[in-house]
Amino acid sequence: MSFAVASCAPVLAPHVASAQSVQMAETLDVQMRAFYAGTQGSESEEFDTGAPVLVPVPLASPELGIGGGLGAVWRYAPSGEADPAMTSLSLGWTSEGTWGGGISQSLSFDADRFRVTGLAGYGKARFDYYGIGGEAGALGRSIELREKTATAWLDAQARAFDKGLLSHVHAGVRLRYTRMRAREIGDSDPATPRATYLPTALERRSEVAAIGPAFTFDTRNDDFAPRKGVLVTGSWLFGADFLGSDFEHRKLELLSTGYFPVGERTVLAVRKTACAVKGDAPYYDLCMFGRNGDLRGYAVGRYRDGASWALQFEVRHELGVSTMPGWVPPGRLAIVSFVGVGGTARSSGAIWKDSHVLGSGGLGLRYRPERFDRGMLRLDTAWGANGLALTLGLGQAF
Repeated sequence: MSFAVASCAPVLAPHVASAQSVQMAETLDVQMRAFYAGTQGSESEEFDTGAPVLVPVPLASPELGIGGGLGAVWRYAPSGEADPAMTSLSLGWTSEGTWGGGISQSLSFDADRFRVTGLAGYGKARFDYYGIGGEAGALGRSIELREKTATAWLDAQARAFDKGLLSHVHAGVRLRYTRMRAREIGDSDPATPRATYLPTALERRSEVAAIGPAFTFDTRNDDFAPRKGVLVTGSWLFGADFLGSDFEHRKLELLSTGYFPVGERTVLAVRKTACAVKGDAPYYDLCMFGRNGDLRGYAVGRYRDGASWALQFEVRHELGVSTMPGWVPPGRLAIVSFVGVGGTARSSGAIWKDSHVLGSGGLGLRYRPERFDRGMLRLDTAWGANGLALTLGLGQAF
């Protein structure tokens, strides 16, 4: 599932866990760190002392349900280093019986030439599993699974050039570990057909350890409220038997977002994502539609297959005057509209001729509390093939 952890640079370093039960920890971490970092323009000295800051996180999404979490974030300068570091702890829960927590760390050295980020988390989740393939998701035949998942990952990247276009590139290596324990729970409704594909015993009790190259290309004018520029991230991970992995599949993920000013208070954000898996991958490490903020309106994991893709457009318009005098200060409220298309396929080679295509669209509100400069609350209402979905959280969707 979708998650990215903020580096102290600060740049969002992408890493996405696949299991629903670790999504909670990673969702909490990315939201509260992005929200916290977005407050650094505030005149408040609270965020410049290195003291821990508590961040409440509201949560609502089709796959997680409704709930919330609490995080603590520390921003400080290690001894002998001019670049800041960031440490976070988080714990959250939802109405769907999902809970999780984690700890993350980010460091940068030598004027951001080197970046190191990592996370360790654990979670439990109850969710509906529909099988593999776009048709399986559309049929709506599911079983209820309970996952217990532990995850850890480490990302180390470096910048080799100081001038020119390549000075915006960091590249390095990523390691990821996932330990899955899953079981079917409850009694199936006799009137509801079961999922067309059930996870094997090995998949339900397995480990994936993967390693491979990763990169970040970033030309944005601002890390947390960009008006122009591009952010592209990617990874190509290989399941490694010598690291103890039960699977040796290969997984490629690419995420690209461009920001274009179309007015003094309006920005167009264009999001493109692609994922491809080759080899015998477990159900929880396949490509899943709706991750990474690509298309809202879908429960992440309902549509999963060997490949996925998405294209989304979002218009963000900041209101220049208060529409609610006495309650919302000027410039604190923004509206967004978004529309997108994407799909899943058996493999990357089948994307162009045999994708199960899905669409999405919706409207949203953004509100910045008065004491913060750019940290914001996000509320989105999205329409997809399976109906209406509400998403609540911190920061922009991407």
